[in-house]
Amino acid sequence: MISEIGLFSLILCLTVTFLGFLFPTFTFFNKKVSYVNSISFQKKITDLTFFLIFFSFFCLTYSFLISDFSLKVVSSNSNSQLPLIYKFSGVWGNHEGSILLWLFVMTLFGFLFSRCKIMDLNFKKNVLLVQTVLSFLVCLFIVFTSNPFEKILPPPIDGIDLNPLLQDPGLAIHPPFLYLGYVGFSIVYSISIATLLSKNKKLNFIKILKPWVFLSWIFLTCGIGLGSWWAYYELGWGGFWFWDPVENASLLPWITASALLHTMVVAEKKNIFRNWTLILSIITFSLSLLGTFLVRSGVLVSVHAFANDPSRGVFILILLSFICGFGIFLFLKNSQKFAYEEKIYFLSREGAISLNNVFMLTLSFTILVGTIYPLFSSVFFKSKLSIGAPFFNSILAPVIFPMTIGMILGPFLRWGRDDFARLSHKLNTLLIMLFIISLLIWYINFGGPVLSIIFFILGACIISSSLFEMTGLMKQNIKKKLKILRFPAKMLAQNIAHIGVAILIIGATGSSILKIEKIQFQKITEIVKINDFEVKFLGIERIEGPNYLSNMATFEIIKNNKIVAILKPEKRFYNTGKQVTTEAAIYSTFLGDIYIAIGDKNTSSQKEVWTTRIWFNPFTLWIWFGIFLIVGGGTISFFNSMKLKE
Repeated sequence: MISEIGLFSLILCLTVTFLGFLFPTFTFFNKKVSYVNSISFQKKITDLTFFLIFFSFFCLTYSFLISDFSLKVVSSNSNSQLPLIYKFSGVWGNHEGSILLWLFVMTLFGFLFSRCKIMDLNFKKNVLLVQTVLSFLVCLFIVFTSNPFEKILPPPIDGIDLNPLLQDPGLAIHPPFLYLGYVGFSIVYSISIATLLSKNKKLNFIKILKPWVFLSWIFLTCGIGLGSWWAYYELGWGGFWFWDPVENASLLPWITASALLHTMVVAEKKNIFRNWTLILSIITFSLSLLGTFLVRSGVLVSVHAFANDPSRGVFILILLSFICGFGIFLFLKNSQKFAYEEKIYFLSREGAISLNNVFMLTLSFTILVGTIYPLFSSVFFKSKLSIGAPFFNSILAPVIFPMTIGMILGPFLRWGRDDFARLSHKLNTLLIMLFIISLLIWYINFGGPVLSIIFFILGACIISSSLFEMTGLMKQNIKKKLKILRFPAKMLAQNIAHIGVAILIIGATGSSILKIEKIQFQKITEIVKINDFEVKFLGIERIEGPNYLSNMATFEIIKNNKIVAILKPEKRFYNTGKQVTTEAAIYSTFLGDIYIAIGDKNTSSQKEVWTTRIWFNPFTLWIWFGIFLIVGGGTISFFNSMKLKE
């Protein structure tokens, strides 16, 4: 019965959002409807939509938890033996449930925005209207192509099971964070469209937009970081980023959103780049929808992709074309209202941010082409292409250099116009310090890969310049004899985030360029030496899990003749789906990780010999710490933007 109520709630939501879509047309022809009633109606539509979808999502979740196998989505993605946490995460571990989660998050952001105090009530009404239209379109897609409450009769005795790769605690938190980021940009899109429709020339839409951009960007950063962490320890191949097309789909809106964050700084300070802000908002949400198309349409084969019905892709493609096309059309029609003619000098703060935007958009466009071109090649030229990590790494490296220089020098540039003489005089101490640091890093890593030395130097220079800026402000505070050191929130957030990027660069460089891998047949008690560690194989134990059987290996990690860790990687055999997964074991240190995965037994040998893969991944822990700092900087900016009300 609960599933029928969930379906009824979903259909009722479709009806309500359709009425919300039609109401502006009715008020246009019926002038008797008061302005206040129109705004009140739109707010009620938004609230009702949220509560209906919340209840529908609750019904689906409850169906998973009680193992209601009369629902097709439950029987296909759950099992009575499945642990409770995976029954819960199984709600979005499939196409239908994930799209319902998408709609739930979209209505949540509309509901939260309806609670904001905004002076221009007509603007607020238009934002809620656009959000309602978006909710209607997604709800239409769910009801007619992706119904999570579809019945299967007679119901099976037990379910097929959740994909073993998704039976991990990381799945319980990674997709919700990613969706809060992806779908959070829907309200950014709605605000931008309402701005383009607004006739209020005094509307300060930047202050309204900022908190939502920061909030969505923070969640998207967390989602990508959690996904990278999950791939690192769960997939068993020893890396944190594979340039999988679905990984790229989440990275694209993050890059354009990062450009949007920097653009808003200029737009707020100098009242320019407002057009940049609007078009980047539209592009970012469009790329979020494109990510949905790539993942849910069935055109990609990936561990992340759930859809197996390519016909759904047609609907999503139409949805993407309509939303993106409408936004760009409206921008081209009304962008002149937000144009501000002021010369931008290359050597200035806004000039550096402009250049940063160009590099970020170039990077995102190149990644987009590299991601979708194999699809076009397959459809139009009947040839299969594979564009992998070497291509993406080769385009990423050149772009990092100018972006890094911008992060080092940008904060010291003046607004408006600057000159080389003043800048070099101000930064002579910093430049000498950066030169000494570069020589030191080169000396320590002499003989190593040149690219790793360069990236280590770039990361160290970003950290040094950020600390140099904060040290300069500390000296000013001391001169003013302030008892408490005060840092402007914007500066603090910027430097924390930039240091996070630098640490991320160092971590990614070490974990990819300097990694050591050893693959061998290893006997029991045999020791494999890697870096400064000795890895001793102690044997295999057969264990039984809640819904799987496992070959669990035991390894001693020895350093300086002392056992520093015991690692137990597994090879799991899932009962229901008859699938095999590799569960890696990791020993993390500040300087690097020992990462172990086991393979199959060597049946040709008379002794007990197993295939083992052992990696040493330098500075991997720095990746997660860097992401933590980036999120920390964004969080400070978010709370600071909340203080700036219209």
